Amino acid sequence: MLAQVVSNQVQQGAQAPRTTTPGERVRDFMRMNPPVFHGSKVDEDPQEFIDEVCKILTIMDVGACEKAELAAYQ
Repeated sequence: MLAQVVSNQVQQGAQAPRTTTPGERVRDFMRMNPPVFHGSKVDEDPQEFIDEVCKILTIMDVGACEKAELAAYQ
């Protein structure tokens, strides 16, 4: 059974997912121009900042633990 699945993937040209280094992830995140939260503006909504960053990281298919690390780069 397993051999058949592997054989089917080979025939379809399936490739292993490309792994990225932490540096590449940070670079990709910064290229998405994430919002910046200053915390000093009265009209600045922290929830809006969190939602926007979360949206970007979801698009990048980033895990929960890595989300916190990447958000810290802002």
